[in-house]
Amino acid sequence: MAKVKIELELDWISEEGDLDSTIKEEVIQNLQERFTARIERSTKEMLESKLQEISAKVTDEFLEKIMSDKVNNLQIPYKSNDWRSEVQMLTIGEFVGIRYEEFLKRKVYDREGNEARYSSDAKLSIHEFFINKFLEKELVGKVNNLIKTARQEAEETIIKTLESNLKAQLSADLINRLNIPHLLKSLQEKAALLEAEAP
Repeated sequence: MAKVKIELELDWISEEGDLDSTIKEEVIQNLQERFTARIERSTKEMLESKLQEISAKVTDEFLEKIMSDKVNNLQIPYKSNDWRSEVQMLTIGEFVGIRYEEFLKRKVYDREGNEARYSSDAKLSIHEFFINKFLEKELVGKVNNLIKTARQEAEETIIKTLESNLKAQLSADLINRLNIPHLLKSLQEKAALLEAEAP
C-alpha cells in the first residue's frame, strides 16, 4: 500500500480557526447564497408573469372600453329613401336593425317557395314563407284529424242507429238468419277501405 502526502494551501482559513468550522461556515454560506439566488429568481419569474398578466388584462380592458365607446358613438350615414336627398346619421346598432328588418320584408320567394328569378315573380318574404309553411303544416294536420274523427263518429252513429232500427223492426230470428252483425261489419270494413283510398 502506497502512502501519498497531500499538502493544501488554504489562504481563506485563518490561523486560529479550525478546518471543520471553516468548511462548515463556507458550506452554509454557499448554500445560503444558492438558496437566496433561487428564491430571487423564482420570485422575479413569478412577478414578471403576474405583471404580464395584469398588464395584458389592463390593456385589453382599456382597448375594449375605447372600442365599445367608439363603436357606440360611431355613426353611419343612411339614406332611407332613394327619392329623398336627406341623410340620417345612425349608430351601428340602429343601422343593423333597419337592415335586418328590410331583409325580413324583402320579397325573395315565389308562391311555391322557390327563390324567384325575377323581381316580378317574388311574392313572399322569408318570414312570410316560413309562417305560411308552418301554418299550412299545422292546419292540414289538424283538419285531417278533424275530418277523420268526424267520419269515424258519423259511421259509428249510422251503424248503431241502423242496427237499433233493424232490431226494432225485425224479429230476432230474422236477424240471425240474415246475419246482420256480419253484414254491418263488412260494410264498416268497406267504408274503412274507401277512406284509406281517399286522398
